Amino acid sequence: MDSVVTEERLALAQTDHRASAWSALSRVQAGLLDDERAALHANPWFGELPGSLRVAILGSARVRHVEAGAVLARRGDMASAWIGVVRGALRLGTPLADGRDFTLDFVGPGQWFGDIALIDDRPLELDVLAHVPSKLLFISKADLQRLVEGFGELGPGLLKLNCQRLRHMFRRFEELQTLSLPQRLAWQLQRLAHQFGRPVGEGVRIDLNLSQTDLAAIVGGSRQRVNRTLRQMHVEGIVRLGETRMVVREADQLAAVAEGRHLLAEVGHAAEAQGA
Repeated sequence: MDSVVTEERLALAQTDHRASAWSALSRVQAGLLDDERAALHANPWFGELPGSLRVAILGSARVRHVEAGAVLARRGDMASAWIGVVRGALRLGTPLADGRDFTLDFVGPGQWFGDIALIDDRPLELDVLAHVPSKLLFISKADLQRLVEGFGELGPGLLKLNCQRLRHMFRRFEELQTLSLPQRLAWQLQRLAHQFGRPVGEGVRIDLNLSQTDLAAIVGGSRQRVNRTLRQMHVEGIVRLGETRMVVREADQLAAVAEGRHLLAEVGHAAEAQGA
């Protein structure tokens, strides 16, 4: 943890207006726990930015705590802030005509959202809600503009961030078109374990309150089929169900399902075959 503080101080030594930058950064740091600060710096995208830029970004931010279900923005709204997740999760989705909510994705600790709508000055395409109680960093549109103008590395950095998002969406689209439901579900569980995983005695617990309806929307299947597939994974010892948090017990087996090296029969199919 001391290395994070040392890096921040070294970066400030290279930043103009050091006194004001340190004062602003100190206000942010006062609202962050040590592990939260470390998680922000450990994010691959944020961690690759120059230290002086990371200091400036954090120094421009305001810390906010929001409750589960809090609406940060609705589809069609104009974006007002660049948001970084310190703790918790944001849900990106949209309401359907039948009253259900469609979940496209989650934004987890160390990730950022909202820069696209701030840069192209167009309305948001999705609802943004706090999925669980969350701690967030808010950077205003004006401050983001000042950061882009003041740091030549931020423009290319944001471009790289959006390239990563585009690759992620291409991969998701390919999965929907080419993979079976068990494979799609296995890939998504791997992502969630990476985003929200916490090591426990028997594996990695996905530390996110996630309904099967949410999972079904993300992987493009019905809740009933997702339920059957999860139960089969549970029977085979790949995951453990039965609590509010899912545990990935056998990461290698989950990867084998995702890659098609292990065929996962859905619960009930074997019995149907025997009775045929």
